[in-house]
Amino acid sequence: MFVRAAVRGTQFMLYLSLGVILGIAYRLRYGQQWHLDTAGQAIIRWWIQHMTRIVGIRITQYGSPLTANVMFVANHISFLDILVISSIVPARFLSKHTVRYWPIIGYLTHLSGTLFIERSKPSRLSRTLDALKLALGSGRPVLIFPEGTTSLGTQVLKFHSGLFQAAIDNKVPVQALTLYYRRDERADRLAAYIDNDNFLLSLLRLMAQDNTEVHIRFSPPIDSTNQVRQPLAAQS
Repeated sequence: MFVRAAVRGTQFMLYLSLGVILGIAYRLRYGQQWHLDTAGQAIIRWWIQHMTRIVGIRITQYGSPLTANVMFVANHISFLDILVISSIVPARFLSKHTVRYWPIIGYLTHLSGTLFIERSKPSRLSRTLDALKLALGSGRPVLIFPEGTTSLGTQVLKFHSGLFQAAIDNKVPVQALTLYYRRDERADRLAAYIDNDNFLLSLLRLMAQDNTEVHIRFSPPIDSTNQVRQPLAAQS
């Protein structure tokens, strides 16, 4: 287990460094919105898929995602969620603002077009909505975690409805996706990032395991036309 974690950890750091180099190079070549370009999305997808293999993630997918002009909403379990989802769809994510300041990873998420929200400041909701609507207008899918926190994944917490207004205003469908990490036929506690877990220790524990099994299910899209955000959130 120690050898596996050491090998994967070394590969992980090398690919993080490669990601920063590629992100900077593509940004210099194609500009700040490089991640919206076809070439930019292709390189992000390639990098993500390699990272999922390095970490040991094995994905089983059910259903099909829309490819553009859609707001995805998902339950939130782990810091792995973004890797898992990005390996399937080229979505821009809305993440808590503290991730922006994580060493290397925070810079990478910023480079790739991630949007950030300060959940402790409801007064920033209007600004976040404007950013979401602008992002949805670009055509690239956007994904939010409406629970506002992580959980073990054995149930879905209440979806906060405020950010659903962006989909309604832009008249784009909402597609819910469900994540479930499983180990030994039960919810995988190692994958869940809860109870004040330490990021580095959690990552090392996961990389020491054989594989991390995750199931992702895409539900049928919901038309947001003439919807009200609370019922739309509840339906999702």
